[in-house]
Amino acid sequence: MKNRILIIDDDFDFVDAVKTLLEANGYDVSLAYDGHDGFQKIKSESPELIILDMMMTYKTEGADIAKTISQDAATKDIPVLLITGAKKDMNFPFDFEPDENNLPVKAVLEKPIKPEELLKMVTTYIRQTGDKHRILVEGLKSLVDKWSGKKGKLIMILHEIQNHYGYVPRAISFELSRLLDTPLARIYEVITFYNFFKLVPPGKHLISVCMGTACYLKGAQKVLNELKKMLKIEEGQTTKDGLFHLQVVRCLGCCGLAPVIMIDDKVFAKVDKDKIVGIITDYREKQDEK
Repeated sequence: MKNRILIIDDDFDFVDAVKTLLEANGYDVSLAYDGHDGFQKIKSESPELIILDMMMTYKTEGADIAKTISQDAATKDIPVLLITGAKKDMNFPFDFEPDENNLPVKAVLEKPIKPEELLKMVTTYIRQTGDKHRILVEGLKSLVDKWSGKKGKLIMILHEIQNHYGYVPRAISFELSRLLDTPLARIYEVITFYNFFKLVPPGKHLISVCMGTACYLKGAQKVLNELKKMLKIEEGQTTKDGLFHLQVVRCLGCCGLAPVIMIDDKVFAKVDKDKIVGIITDYREKQDEK
């Protein structure tokens, strides 16, 4: 599967030349000649990179499209190369600087553009974002094909995604919506209805705090509160460094060892505040050694 690049530009000669150049270098190229059609193709085709003209039907059309791309959760991570022939002569609603936090613009290139310069930029940002995205799309297409025509296919696909990643990544949901031609709201409806599905990464280590009767009576709530304080998260959340995910379970079946916590598949018995500090510190130190 080739990396797909979308060119949005109303200059037919420029588009034709760039399309020929990119296809000769192994890219799949899609075209749009105005902002409206361009944004529709962004949503339907999910390109790995966008080459966007600053001025089309009106002088700020490209600027407006770049802003729209950045504000849409489904498109904001797609890198944009902005093309302009009037960068020095016109004032635009906002400045374009590469890698600004509020824009997906990676570079601003002025016409006439040297072919080798354009190819260098394309190669750079396809390598950084495109390959990862392409692999993701290929994997999803395989799942969609596997469950095509079968009842309950959405849930089964989501189960496979959950088992692979440990959660359902946002980017996966958007691509799945496109591939299945299913509203994104429907996908999130299923994800949020079933407790099995998670929307955030589970963390490298899963901490389970038992809240069964024996553990609760022996101080499990104090243990949970201490973990929340140490890790600076609530139950169901993951630490900022991605090292721990905290959850509460009804019973771990170790009532005689209460209160009990489990980290991954290791059980810690008769835990208290002091033991919690030592356990968490030990895991962090082992992580630092790697």
